[in-house]
Amino acid sequence: MIIHDGIYEWDGRSTDGRQPICWWPGSYWMRIVDLTLDIPNMVHLKSHAVILKNRGKGTSLRNYIQNFAKIIAEKYNLNIEKTLWVEIIVNGNGDPEDILIANINCVSRLFDRQLFSAMWRPARPNELKLLDPWLFDMLDSQLQDLNA
Repeated sequence: MIIHDGIYEWDGRSTDGRQPICWWPGSYWMRIVDLTLDIPNMVHLKSHAVILKNRGKGTSLRNYIQNFAKIIAEKYNLNIEKTLWVEIIVNGNGDPEDILIANINCVSRLFDRQLFSAMWRPARPNELKLLDPWLFDMLDSQLQDLNA
């Protein structure tokens, strides 16, 4: 089940005293999916997927995925470590080149804050099969223009 499907933008500023995603603006097509509803009688290691595609308008999330994940997890009530963070990598023409997965893990707790690290890797075939129903239109560069 799709929880959110739309454009997520940030301006690189902070007005509430919290750290922004990054200090430069950016824009992504973001789709959040609940993976547990399709197979309810199974224990899921990753209960949700956040699928991202850079719209070519600003900075990449690849170096800021921890900050982005904290904000999105809080807003949509997701567990960062039990969410599959997916980025569709596009070339200069907007065509998909690769699909990467960010493994985000808590490495330290400091008072009421958690510090996370992220490691990117290529998506595995079983992950691609799981995500296939929600990837098809995001992989079409012409459909991305419709969501602009």
